[in-house]
Amino acid sequence: MLKTVRNSAGNVLLQILAATAVMSTSFYVLTNQVIGQKEQVSKTANLVNLKFALNSAMDYVIFGVRQKYCFTNDDKLLNDANITQSGSNVSKCNLTHPGSVERLIMSTEQENFIRNLIASGQNVGPVNANQIHLDSMRAYISSDAATTEHPLFPVLKSLRMVKGPDGQAIAVSGIWIELTRDNSEYLPRSGREVYLTARVYLVANKAENEAISLGNKTAELVSQIVIYPREVGSFALLVPNDLHLDTSWDAIMDKGDVAIHKFGSRKDLGASQGLVFQSPVFVNRHLYVPYDSGTGDATDTSIPYSAVTFADRVYLGNGWVRSANKEYSPRSAGGTTDRYWADARTFGGFLKGIENDGGADAGLQYFAKMVTGTQPNTELMSKCTEYEQNKASAKFLLSTEMGARLRESTTNDFDYRLFLSSGNYFKKQSNALILDKSAWGTGTAVVSSNDYNDAVVSLKIVVGERAVEAQFPREAKGKFVVQVGSPELLASYKGAVNSTKSTYDAAKTKYSDYESQLSSLNKSLKIAKEKLAEEEAKPVEPKKSSTTTTTTMTAQGTSTQKSATVEESAAVDDSGGSSSSSKGKGKDVVVEEEEEKVDYQNPKVIAQLEKEIDGLNKNIADLKNNKMPSQQSLIDQASKAYDSAKSDLNKYELIVANPPVIEIATSKVNSYYGFTAYDKLNLDVNVKNPKNLLDKNGNLVAPVVRIQAYDSTYYNSMSTSKTPNQNLVGYLNFEFDGSKTNLVAPYSVSRKADSSAIALNEGEQDWAAFEQECQEARNAQTSQSFGGAGWDVSFASGTRTSWNFAGGQKIGKDPGIDKMSFENQTRANATFQVRSIVGACVITKTSDFITGFFACDSLEIEERSTPLRIIGTFIVGKMRIHPTAIKAGISWSSIYHPQAYKELRGANGVLRSMSGRDCNAANNEPIWHPIPSVQTVADRMTCNTISLRAKADPFQWTAVDPDCGINPNKKSSNTTCKRRLVRFYVVEQSREGSL
Repeated sequence: MLKTVRNSAGNVLLQILAATAVMSTSFYVLTNQVIGQKEQVSKTANLVNLKFALNSAMDYVIFGVRQKYCFTNDDKLLNDANITQSGSNVSKCNLTHPGSVERLIMSTEQENFIRNLIASGQNVGPVNANQIHLDSMRAYISSDAATTEHPLFPVLKSLRMVKGPDGQAIAVSGIWIELTRDNSEYLPRSGREVYLTARVYLVANKAENEAISLGNKTAELVSQIVIYPREVGSFALLVPNDLHLDTSWDAIMDKGDVAIHKFGSRKDLGASQGLVFQSPVFVNRHLYVPYDSGTGDATDTSIPYSAVTFADRVYLGNGWVRSANKEYSPRSAGGTTDRYWADARTFGGFLKGIENDGGADAGLQYFAKMVTGTQPNTELMSKCTEYEQNKASAKFLLSTEMGARLRESTTNDFDYRLFLSSGNYFKKQSNALILDKSAWGTGTAVVSSNDYNDAVVSLKIVVGERAVEAQFPREAKGKFVVQVGSPELLASYKGAVNSTKSTYDAAKTKYSDYESQLSSLNKSLKIAKEKLAEEEAKPVEPKKSSTTTTTTMTAQGTSTQKSATVEESAAVDDSGGSSSSSKGKGKDVVVEEEEEKVDYQNPKVIAQLEKEIDGLNKNIADLKNNKMPSQQSLIDQASKAYDSAKSDLNKYELIVANPPVIEIATSKVNSYYGFTAYDKLNLDVNVKNPKNLLDKNGNLVAPVVRIQAYDSTYYNSMSTSKTPNQNLVGYLNFEFDGSKTNLVAPYSVSRKADSSAIALNEGEQDWAAFEQECQEARNAQTSQSFGGAGWDVSFASGTRTSWNFAGGQKIGKDPGIDKMSFENQTRANATFQVRSIVGACVITKTSDFITGFFACDSLEIEERSTPLRIIGTFIVGKMRIHPTAIKAGISWSSIYHPQAYKELRGANGVLRSMSGRDCNAANNEPIWHPIPSVQTVADRMTCNTISLRAKADPFQWTAVDPDCGINPNKKSSNTTCKRRLVRFYVVEQSREGSL
């Protein structure tokens, strides 16, 4: 037992010792744990303070970006306030400020436009044209410099309580902020968006550039921000003043106020969603929500309800959410049922919150006629607009005429003034000058000008069957040497010479033949006369008997017989011989012989010679008296013809050596005020050697100058109309005077080459001066649709003028369209419309799909029983939505809603590709392709809602307060623009920090 007791005592002692050891160890461990927990709490508190400071500073910076602050560089990081100079407020936040957010987020397009404004003398405030935009900025806020009025004072104060592990305060002197523009080419861009990297970090002192460290972590925060213009078209609805959800739909509202019906309770809607704004809504002042008068356990059946849900953010100009005529406040401060806007029991809620711009949109106030101001004088603008519209109207231009007026005329030198009627003007053609000499023969043509691509007229010079056509700029000279006659004509002249020479030579040869014949005849006559004389010199034979001896020969012998008679004579032949006869063959032969022969005259010979001489005399007389004189006459005639032919050839060759030269010059006309008169043109025509104007047949022909004027209905010298304006063609039909050596000029043009000149009145309107007045008043470059306006100009008072851009055709009518009723508009026949300003817009129950941009003095949605879908933007002066329409359900979004493009593609092809390809069809070409085809780019554009905004520039402004308008302070002929972005969407894409 004793042993047992002893063992038990030892066990107790051991247990005590063990318990003491455990307790000591536990106490030690717990002490370290408590100390560690305390240190952890301290660290957590430090981290909370640091994170709170960093996030608050980042939020403040983003707010400043949204409000376009000019951050001060005085260690306070405030917006640079106005200063007073000469009794007026002058903004220090200008384009030279080193902390200007506007300079940081400025697009290249806007920067270039500012330079144009500066060049045109517009006021954009102080600016350095060589360095307008900023790539980065850096500013510092000191924890000691901020007063209790500073927005970040609580944050900066908390930095003084940050302590290290040793319990000592960590020195945090302030916060550096850095804003840097991210121009990376890898970031997606589709328009005017700008990317910024915002960095805030805590430093121990201002001189340090590195953030303070807590262990292995740095006290810094980096945010990636994208900024893009907050276009009017991105809103579903814009309200000029207050939006009331706390009254009935038919309540009488003040100007600019809009009421959406308040139901007795949520049960009145049944299962309907009510009116859902899927895109942002802008309310210029306050938004009134129904007052929640129910208790915490009240049911939906006892609480008034407005069936309006704002699924996207609500933007307030300069107001607040109110209820029961006071600022809205939840039923409890932070209760589980009152933490979010979506928890509100009296309306659908602000599912993405609200945002206050800090300033009302003055344009909306003028739009709703809540305030009135001096309306711009549109008289000059109307005239200038009509003038510009006429110049762009093919119908109008095709009715104008070209005329001419002979200003001065001297010998073969004529000065004309060409003009176009009704302010039409000679339009430069962009193609190279045309000179067509294909029908000009061997003539030459040269046109010289300093500008070979800006023809304003085409001149066709016609001389007989030859023609040359040349285009002339406003200042040019042309020299046209006319071909005289033709090779055929020259050949005919030479042929005439040869022919007459041949005739002349033949005539002389014939005469020589006659002379030879005469000589031969004279010789023959002489011989005949000599023979006759010789014959006549012979004695005449006396009259006596003659003896005849006859010898008869027979076979037996010969006998001789003589006989003689007084009357007979010997037979004498022509040669004076005798004749004998004999008979043979046994017959008798009688031989007669003259006994005595004498050479007497032969009468027959004499007669023959006399006859011959008589014939020769006759032939000689015929030659001398007839043939030779006649031939001499022929020689004289041939000689004259030959000389004439040679003279004609010489004259022709002389004319060819001195051809006619037609010189034409065009020159600009200056108006009375020294401006170039684009509706007029000087045309000078000078003709040298007009008497040498011979056609190919050698006929004298007067020239014709055909004038074709180019106006805006011509492009590259070709008419854009299927039926060109023939009144832009005129002919100068010249004639010869009585001497056929000089030209007589027509006093004007003719419409045909063979018609008389027509008289047209040049008119007294100095269109050049008028156009210059319009140009100066419009304050725009020729290539600009709108001019530039200084940033000190406000177009707010002319809001209705600026927004009255898509109504009727009558300029100045307000509203442009009195009433527009949406009837039978469904997805099957939907069209995207732009109408502004409309007096009354009415959506009837027969329509269930409305899309477009609209500015309406009043919008009414009539009672209906089917849902209504609206994709677009409405600016309204007042609005009435029938409660049944809300019960039926209304889904309202802008065109930028993520689902809108799908709906618009399916709604009658509101969005359709340029190529005709189905917008919903798969496209195998990746969107990141570095070199997409033009067709692909065009299809992507037209298949997306961004293409719709091109139809309505004002809906691309960032406020209803016009960016463009007519300057109310001076005489203007055109809309001018400031191109200044007023409001932005600032989207924070990421926020990262190491704490």
